[in-house]
Formats: sequence, C-alpha cells, structure tokens
Amino acid sequence: MNFLKTIILSIALILVSLTIFGQETDNEHNHEESHKNHIGTGAALAFLTSENSFAPGIHLHYIRQFGKEYRWGTGIGYEAIIDEHAHNGVTLLLNYRPIDLISLIAGPGLVFTNGETKAAFHSEVVFEFDVCGMHAGPMIGFGIDPEETHFAAGIHIGIGF
Repeated sequence: MNFLKTIILSIALILVSLTIFGQETDNEHNHEESHKNHIGTGAALAFLTSENSFAPGIHLHYIRQFGKEYRWGTGIGYEAIIDEHAHNGVTLLLNYRPIDLISLIAGPGLVFTNGETKAAFHSEVVFEFDVCGMHAGPMIGFGIDPEETHFAAGIHIGIGF
C-alpha cells in the first residue's frame, strides 16, 4: 500500500509543478503540429513484483508520428531496469494521442535477462507539457515478461523534429 501512496503522491506533485511551467501563450503552438518525429527518454522508479522491491529504470524511444493531426505513431523503444538481475528490453511501439496532453504507448518486445531472451510487453502513459521547446511530464508504465511484472512512475522528456 505504501507503493501506491508513493506513486499517487509523486504523480500529483509532478503534475502540479509541470502545469505551472507547461501553460502555453498565444504565440506558442501545439507541439503536435510541429513534428513528425519524436525522441523521448525517461527515468522512473520501478516496482518489481517478483522481488517485492524497487529499482531505478530508464526508457528511450523513437516514434514516427503520422496522420493529419499526428495522433498515431509507430516506433521502437528500449528499457532498462537497473538491479542485480539486469533487465534490458526492446519494444515495437504503437503510440496514440487521444488528446494533446496524453500519449498512450504500448507494444510487444523482447527482454534480455540472465543471458536469456524472452517475449515481453511494455506500456506507458505519458502526460506531456511544452517546457522550453521540449515535451516534459510525468509517466506511468507497466511491463510484463514470463519472469517479471513491474510498475513504474517517473519523468518523461522528449524532443520533436
């Protein structure tokens, strides 16, 4: 239960702080209209269910947006959870932006751990605000493979071009 309280409090604090910096002025434009490509990175605290412990995690992805309003995209992602059982994975991603501030990202992939390669699934929800020409905001994620399930919360930073 402490994990859930920590995640909720962290997300609330991030949302409040980024909302202050993420407000647009009249001469700024929506970042969706300005780019077809997106490179993003994130840092998170992951809860590993099989170990009942926390570990730091990082995520990097490239997404190519398409469609009239760039609401859809496909790409590739990399995730690493840094603990004694090195967890690295690559994922084929599908991205959907139902509204300007939210990206839903998910897809199948492969995880490399303990010298083995196994099928995996990764998903995340990213709240993006325009901050100094970049996209920044809180993210929550979920990953599963045959040996591990993890939940993560952290910060996402991205650049469009």
